[in-house]
Amino acid sequence: MIRTIPLLALILAGCAQIPFLNRGASTSTGSAPTEVPAPLPAGSATAPDTVVAPPRAVTASAAALDTVSEEQKAAARAEAAAAPAGGELGTVTVALGDPADPGLWVKSDLVSADTPGTVRTGDGDAIAVTLRPLGSDGGAQISLPALRALGLPLTGLHPVTLAST
Repeated sequence: MIRTIPLLALILAGCAQIPFLNRGASTSTGSAPTEVPAPLPAGSATAPDTVVAPPRAVTASAAALDTVSEEQKAAARAEAAAAPAGGELGTVTVALGDPADPGLWVKSDLVSADTPGTVRTGDGDAIAVTLRPLGSDGGAQISLPALRALGLPLTGLHPVTLAST
């Protein structure tokens, strides 16, 4: 019995080195221990393939990602106003596309190759854009600079009319 007490003390001291048994101790960096969520059951429909940490801070504003100058936007408005009537492809509902993809463009399944064209809102605001094929299933997309040039909110869905020039 006397021999088991030192052995038991040694085993318990070793438990402090096992992270999940040492929940109350702080780490060597001085930060609080990170809680790990319990895993979801195997085969669960909501079980993610990988766990991604949320971003710690916003990395860029919409203005920082908008690489089209106000002069270029004004030129695109003037070009759309001077575009010949006709060539209307149809109306689509667009949402913000990849904000890091520069330029004035709209991706839609109404074109099969890059085409110069115009995009017009229901209020009559229009700009010249490059019409790009969508290339995948999903809804039409519009560039961040094009949304800003048209004065549309960055969030939400917006019905627009596309025309080739």
